[in-house]
Amino acid sequence: MAGQEKKILSIDDNKDILYTLEQICKFQGWTPLLADGYEAAREILKTQNPDLILVDYHMPGMDGVSTVRELRKELPQIPIIVLTIEESDEVLKKFMEAGADDYALKPIKAIDLISRIRVHLQFSERTRFYQGYDKGISRGTLSKIEESMRGLGEYKDIDELEAVTEIKKKTLYRYLQFLLKEKKIEQDLSYGDMGRPRTLYRWRQV
Repeated sequence: MAGQEKKILSIDDNKDILYTLEQICKFQGWTPLLADGYEAAREILKTQNPDLILVDYHMPGMDGVSTVRELRKELPQIPIIVLTIEESDEVLKKFMEAGADDYALKPIKAIDLISRIRVHLQFSERTRFYQGYDKGISRGTLSKIEESMRGLGEYKDIDELEAVTEIKKKTLYRYLQFLLKEKKIEQDLSYGDMGRPRTLYRWRQV
């Protein structure tokens, strides 16, 4: 239904890239919102509430890192994916520190980008659903999950954690969100050969 369509804000100074992103969104049934820079995006945000934002790195005026930083101040919960030709760890670290959630490399591969957008939209929806996750947290259950994750050491998805802890996924997810909020665990995304994304968790490395 139209009222349930997700709104994707794309910020890029390249008109051809914006057109490509617009067509990808339309193909998926998402509503495209297009801006050629940060200032244009600000105007859109006055009247629209996007569900996810795509940001280009190299733009005249305010670059992608600064754009992400400013957007994150006003929109702390909205997923932000960076589009960049840069693969260096230093550049990606700057984006993550600015508040980006993920990145996709240019030239754009539609299947990869769609997969990344989907997983962040799904994660965002679940997070909003469990906004009250810190209420009703059982200390015993929390300790059991903490001990299990300390012992594992490496990243595991929620299915693997369910098997280890013997705690149902719906409950487990709520506790994982609490531990993320407390900065006791780390989260990462994995994209398999079939393009199916998984959210992974592990005990925070000191």
